[in-house]
Amino acid sequence: MDVQAPLNPSNLFSAKGLVVVITGGGSGLGLAYASALYQNGAEKIYILGRRLNVLEDAIKTLEASPSAPKNASSVLAAIACDVTDQKSVGDAVARIEKDVGYVDVLINNAGVLGPTNGADLYKADSIDQLKDAMLQDYLGWDLAFKINTQAVIGVSAAFLPLLEAANTRRGWAKGKVEGDGNPRAQDTSALSKVGADPDDDRMAHIITTASVASFMRYCTAGLAYNASKAGAAHLSKMLASFLAPWGIRSNVIAPGPYPSEMTKSRSAKFGTNAVPQGRMGSANDVAALLLFLVGKGGAYTNGTVQVTDGGRMGVFPGTY
Repeated sequence: MDVQAPLNPSNLFSAKGLVVVITGGGSGLGLAYASALYQNGAEKIYILGRRLNVLEDAIKTLEASPSAPKNASSVLAAIACDVTDQKSVGDAVARIEKDVGYVDVLINNAGVLGPTNGADLYKADSIDQLKDAMLQDYLGWDLAFKINTQAVIGVSAAFLPLLEAANTRRGWAKGKVEGDGNPRAQDTSALSKVGADPDDDRMAHIITTASVASFMRYCTAGLAYNASKAGAAHLSKMLASFLAPWGIRSNVIAPGPYPSEMTKSRSAKFGTNAVPQGRMGSANDVAALLLFLVGKGGAYTNGTVQVTDGGRMGVFPGTY
């Protein structure tokens, strides 16, 4: 390692020049992701969601911010997309392919709570009450798994050609590369043509928002939420394994309580037995984590789960 090389955080943790797609990008963590990328040099950010008006309002919010970059009115774009409908996802891919032709980072962030039977599980005073709590809104499991789990695969698969195109643009060899001692070749002369540093060896990247609920045995929201987010986390780890020969990375962000539509009914303050930090996560917390993952400093990070929960998992029974 060259310990005398310049180690500049504004270079290591920058989104400069990246094209990023965020599902569920109109509110909550998705909007915080978009803000972090927008303020830190992303070339283009596509926010996807079912409600176009929510996405357009989100863009207005970011562009009106005092922290908004100057002369960046065309960076943010909204695309109506239902992640449970492969035709809708395909239409979004086609739009982005026509616009720019590649995607550096795909963020699978769309999510729903599903049946909220968590509290009732622990309030039950009889076996019949417990049975009823477990089966509460049972049909709601289907949508929770379609959005939180199945869509991770459906959306990731649809964007694979554009992720590979991003690699090719950065000089990486196309296709499947296998074998001992046989790394993927990179023509580093391509980097200067796309405004990247000579030592920038980032490969295309899928980031999936799971949850600390993926690993917790205690149920706060609902059984379907814990189960579907556990599935999302595991599928994302699997992506890192079977996409490795194709030069596409996969990492997971597992947040604890953050302000969002899902948590708006909860108190923002926590005791040390729930969140040792005592609060919900902030834009600072998630922005720093995301910029590490997408930046040059995160190039060597693949197949990991990045927990941002104020210590919540440490004070609950879990499997992490």
